[in-house]
Amino acid sequence: FSSIIILLGLKQALRVKYNQSYQTVFGDDPEAMDALQKSEQEPALLALIERWLERTPGLTTHGFNFWGKFQAAVNKLIKDDIDAASRETNETVRRHRLQDAENRREIYRSIFDPAVHDALRSRGERRLSHKALQGAIMITFYRDEPRFSQPHQLLTLLMDIDSLITKWRYNHVIMVQRMIGSQQLGTGGSSGYQYLRSTLR
Repeated sequence: FSSIIILLGLKQALRVKYNQSYQTVFGDDPEAMDALQKSEQEPALLALIERWLERTPGLTTHGFNFWGKFQAAVNKLIKDDIDAASRETNETVRRHRLQDAENRREIYRSIFDPAVHDALRSRGERRLSHKALQGAIMITFYRDEPRFSQPHQLLTLLMDIDSLITKWRYNHVIMVQRMIGSQQLGTGGSSGYQYLRSTLR
């Protein structure tokens, strides 16, 4: 399971602090240690997907320029919402609608502004580069076009894998809690249930 997680893209630096070193658990199994160390050296699926998304056709400003058109459409949408909210006669409703528009502007700013995106990425809240994010959004918007149908299916399958791994982790946590309780130490000297639960966050 650890090898699969590593190959998908979860490197040591992003793991929960316990077991930063596999030596703690797999030190007595040279084959397991060798397999894990090799997994760390191989390019992760996430890195390969990121490079692929960065090459999505239509992102360049001298071509179709999807990103520029997307930004213009979003800015117009928010401006129209603000204008409509400003004409609202009920003050309470007007304040609520204006605040809602401002909240959406901030959400989109985290998408459009590379500096904000990079800050979120440095905190581990996002994983893809800004260019790869643009590619993923474009593929999602144009998923019904023949050119982007299969790329969208691939992205959907990757999200399914992520969901299934999360479900497996959750089921594992519940099983451990039922079998040994939430206060007993787990294998390898971890805190057991508490450690496993922290990996779900």
